[in-house]
Amino acid sequence: MQFLRDLRTVCDEYGLVLGMDEVQSGMGRTGKLFAYEWSGIEPDVIAAAKGIGGGFPLGAVLAKEAVAKYLVPGTHGTTFGGNPLACAAGNAVLDIILAPGFLEEVERKGRKLHAQLEALVREYPQVYEDARGMGLLQGLKCVLPQGEVQAACVAEGLMAITAADNVLRLAPPLVVTDADLDAAVDMLRRATRRVLPSTAKAAAK
Repeated sequence: MQFLRDLRTVCDEYGLVLGMDEVQSGMGRTGKLFAYEWSGIEPDVIAAAKGIGGGFPLGAVLAKEAVAKYLVPGTHGTTFGGNPLACAAGNAVLDIILAPGFLEEVERKGRKLHAQLEALVREYPQVYEDARGMGLLQGLKCVLPQGEVQAACVAEGLMAITAADNVLRLAPPLVVTDADLDAAVDMLRRATRRVLPSTAKAAAK
């Protein structure tokens, strides 16, 4: 977060526009409407998509007036911009995300999941070296190749994706229940046991 604050300072000092990509981290994913809010700064431009439509294709650009004033008719073209159905879907999503207590629940469930992942790191240091992330965008930095762990997760019925830096990424839906999280972690634990090095498996018996 200090990096973002320093970046804001540099942009202000040199008159630069600070733009942030919130396509994956926005719309409540980290427990705030946008992830940048955790840093206490404000960007000049934000790109939002994916979660904003709740599964319906939708993207949006949010900009401060100093930037937005240049986006006048004729300066930017789009084939599907302003689609009424997509915008209606986005409004419905915002009604849910901005309802009292919704984002607080995402943050709470994120803390619960993070604690469970940290426990896995301590339990299986041969497979994981770190748990990272916020809200319901979490990751496990793997010791083993992330693809091996991902394949084991799929074999256990858990959908997980990979990310940079050899990280296994977990991004459950924002409406996930505590029981769902517990079940997912159980599947992850079984997947972890599948990929344990043979010496560790022998020691665990």
